[in-house]
Amino acid sequence: MSHAMIEIQTKIHDKFSIEFKVGFSGRAGVKVDHFDVNSWIFIPNGLDINKQTYSKERFYADMKSNVRLLTPAFTLRQMLEGEEAPIHHVKKSLEAVTAELTAERMDEFEFQLKLFASIFKSSVRNESAWIMAHTDTPDLRERCKAYVDDVCRVLQEFRGLRDHISRDHEELVTKMNFADEFISHQADIRTMKVLKAINRSDQHEMAEAFKILAEMVVDERNYKTSQGFSHAVIGDKDSNRRLLHRHSMLKKYIESALFLKVNTTQDGQAVKQISFSLAAGLAMMVYLLITMPFQKYLGNYPSLIFFILVLFYILKDRIKELTRWLFAYQLKDKYYDNKTVVSIKNKSIGWIKEGMDFITDDKVPEAVLKLRDRNKLEADNKLLDEKIILYRKRVEIDNAVLRNQYNYEFKGINDIIRYHINYLTKKMDNPESEITCLNEKMQIQTITAERVYILHFVLQFKWEDQVEYKVFHVVVNRNGILNIKS
Repeated sequence: MSHAMIEIQTKIHDKFSIEFKVGFSGRAGVKVDHFDVNSWIFIPNGLDINKQTYSKERFYADMKSNVRLLTPAFTLRQMLEGEEAPIHHVKKSLEAVTAELTAERMDEFEFQLKLFASIFKSSVRNESAWIMAHTDTPDLRERCKAYVDDVCRVLQEFRGLRDHISRDHEELVTKMNFADEFISHQADIRTMKVLKAINRSDQHEMAEAFKILAEMVVDERNYKTSQGFSHAVIGDKDSNRRLLHRHSMLKKYIESALFLKVNTTQDGQAVKQISFSLAAGLAMMVYLLITMPFQKYLGNYPSLIFFILVLFYILKDRIKELTRWLFAYQLKDKYYDNKTVVSIKNKSIGWIKEGMDFITDDKVPEAVLKLRDRNKLEADNKLLDEKIILYRKRVEIDNAVLRNQYNYEFKGINDIIRYHINYLTKKMDNPESEITCLNEKMQIQTITAERVYILHFVLQFKWEDQVEYKVFHVVVNRNGILNIKS
């Protein structure tokens, strides 16, 4: 039996946002899997981030997420081989839609095109990454040639399908072209990354590998030109601007096949409302029990009774708020802030719950504080006054429903989270500061130094009986994110 698991990839998405791509893989043969992700975010005191200045609403506005299916795993060769190969599903759907053009068959064909292109993106990324990580292998030339041969075979087989479409089916051709342009661009950018990793070298093996890869890039550029597809042009800003915009649009179009329908509501809302009603009822009962004796024995002093009733009414209001807070505190660990139901074709495949709270050092597990690894100067948090946010997530995946969708066995979901730090940078000091020192010639010299802040993320992953931790240190200044250290 396969094991459930969680995987995470982290990167700088742009100058002001960090991307956490968290993959949740369920177990085959197990109906439902549960996962927990707890994130402790340690924020420097100087940024003035606390309960009063940084509300839950503000946090959730900064913490955006998209939920999508895990891309089915295929190598480039596997994309063409066997009845379950992605190219086979595209061919089958193309035959169906050309035999009878209906809206349902058109949707299926479009879905298969998008999924094929998404799988190609994942496959070419993985195989190019392997070469980049093994540039010192003695058979680098053969590895690069096999990579180029596999990429070209996939592109050729896919493009050959266009010959089976009648010119009357203009919409089918258009959708084929969208997918073709996308995979051509993916082949280009991934191969260019490999070329950068190899670079020009006097070493014969690397030089030969470079030549093989470069020839494919040139061939693809010529193909794009012949088809009217966008591509990079040195010195042409307008063309390159259009390229970025076009690729962004194509990326959204292709990957829309994997994004799931979500519906977010407040978690445990009914229970919370009942608890608040009980709090109000309890406060009213206390109010009546206290005021009734005064009304009985001080009936001849209406002015005094009036002031006493007002005083106890204020007290009743405080009792209600205190009771509400106690109820909410007791419910906090059981219920979350939000619950997002995730669906395919209007069928729920699970949910994601999330909660956020500011906490103090004494509420942080010892293992987490150890991973935070404060130095001796930082060790006393009374001096540091570091603010800590606990961001909790609980995920449920219904494997039985998920794995029986479409023609592929989808093993889980990706939760792609982007945390925007714009608000955190508002009260940061100037990104550079001047320092005066003596140089080697004993002359006074002024130099500049970067002023940075560090956001520490400690993530805990729990599934079945497994617990794992990951630590990320995000170096930022007022101009944005500088780097991420793990």
